[in-house]
Amino acid sequence: MEFEAGEFSGEVHEPQNGRWLYDFVTAELKGNDTLDAWIQVEHDSDIYKEKFEALAACDLGGNYLPVDCHKTADDTTVKVETLAKGFRVSIPDNSVAKRIVFNVNRNQYFKDFVTGELSGEVHKSQNGRWQYDFVNATLRANDTLFLWLEEENDNGIYKDEFEPLQACDLAGNNLPDDCPKKADETIDSHNQVNYRGTTPTHMSCQSSETETSPAIATLCKGQLIFEENFDQLNETRWQHEVRTPSDITDVEFLLYDGKARVRDGQLIIEPQLWSSYRPDLDITNAKLDLSERCTGIHNRQKECVLRTGGTFIMPPVVVPRISTVDSFQFKYGRIEIRAKLPKGDWLVPLLLLEPYREYYGQTGYESGQLRVAMARGNDHLRLPHGKLIDGRTLLAGPVLSTEASQREDFMVPLRRNVHFGNDFHVYGLEWSSQSFRFTIDGKEYGELSSIFADSHSNAGWRRGGPLAPFDRMFYISVGLSVGGFGDFVDNLTTATYEKPWSNKNPRAMLHFWQRQNDWLPSWKQPNLLVDYVRVFAI
Repeated sequence: MEFEAGEFSGEVHEPQNGRWLYDFVTAELKGNDTLDAWIQVEHDSDIYKEKFEALAACDLGGNYLPVDCHKTADDTTVKVETLAKGFRVSIPDNSVAKRIVFNVNRNQYFKDFVTGELSGEVHKSQNGRWQYDFVNATLRANDTLFLWLEEENDNGIYKDEFEPLQACDLAGNNLPDDCPKKADETIDSHNQVNYRGTTPTHMSCQSSETETSPAIATLCKGQLIFEENFDQLNETRWQHEVRTPSDITDVEFLLYDGKARVRDGQLIIEPQLWSSYRPDLDITNAKLDLSERCTGIHNRQKECVLRTGGTFIMPPVVVPRISTVDSFQFKYGRIEIRAKLPKGDWLVPLLLLEPYREYYGQTGYESGQLRVAMARGNDHLRLPHGKLIDGRTLLAGPVLSTEASQREDFMVPLRRNVHFGNDFHVYGLEWSSQSFRFTIDGKEYGELSSIFADSHSNAGWRRGGPLAPFDRMFYISVGLSVGGFGDFVDNLTTATYEKPWSNKNPRAMLHFWQRQNDWLPSWKQPNLLVDYVRVFAI
């Protein structure tokens, strides 16, 4: 780090009450902010400079933490107990709260602090607890409750999210009538589970650490919890994305739009040129407003409205992209995707797990991304020092940075002598609370056990579990990327030409489009084909 003037800077010439201090009274903090700081100390004989460890905003001292900070489990313990009709939610009285609002969803994860399916406001504690009775809410054995609360006190408003609770694990004497035995109880030989995994077997149910939304009441290790064979495209399960990539440091040269197709039991993700997508709009002189259909959630002005001007052109390529963001999410499990990867210069398959709720932040990849598998489509691609990184190199693992030079920092590679796009392969990722394991066609080729907080990329990760930020719900995303600043470092060479653009150059997309006579002839097999997607409990 260079010792340069910060976003905020304050100079002090004398201590107060034994401390040198400065108040940045105009600086507003958010819950996902991280503070980097250094000081300069001047003595009679010298000047010293020192950098400090990064601090997460929610880990600071004082009584005025950002309102979107999550409290720790020790701050508030929620209790949910069944009643003769409905259920009661309560927390201990902390003597400072003036108002509590409980929000509850049945079988639906909260993506943000929004009003729940059930919501109740309380202005006074009873017998040492703040409580609300949801008397009209009926619970079933397979229900899972997702909860968050809002607390108002003299210091501000705080919001706190809790771990999901299974209906059959609640307190009280009025559990749903159809509650099964707990997963850790012995199941007799007459009630064995027939697993529908890669190798189906008959065995007693073993407790699983997998969680799903919508919730499955009892999960056993090896249980098939999601299966898509693409006999047809179920659009209630798979949602199409309509947006342009919004992060300018990781931008791709495309627009996500159009419909994915299914043929002969295979999903087809097919890229098309802008000239085929909208022949009525000049790529260098047009405006396109996607607002009515746009699925962007970060910066809708950038994601949903496209304008040309100066060095900016319309995206040269348009690609369908689908996900389970509104239908299925899970935490910990084994995902298997049988796919045939695309072949063609600057194409990258997207077989992803993405964070359902960006708990650790929305900037870059603060909340993480998991790549089940990727191989660059180029038949020949070489780094300046000679290393090959073309379609014969398979990569999988976490993405935690928008920078191309750091894209593979936590990825596991596998090099072969043939392009991975030549044939179908089953790409596997097993994600547990402690590690990641990567397989191809059932054979393991890598394992990753890392405490990402030690990388100092995001101090907020230290608030999570051992594998934070990968300790939250993620959803499945399938698509295709073209060019961009994240997957291709500068100064790459193919067999016949150099990479056509420089990362972060304002004219990068224009330069890419102008060189399509170089890259388009290589797109002899540009489609991503997916045979099936399966997820198993672990």
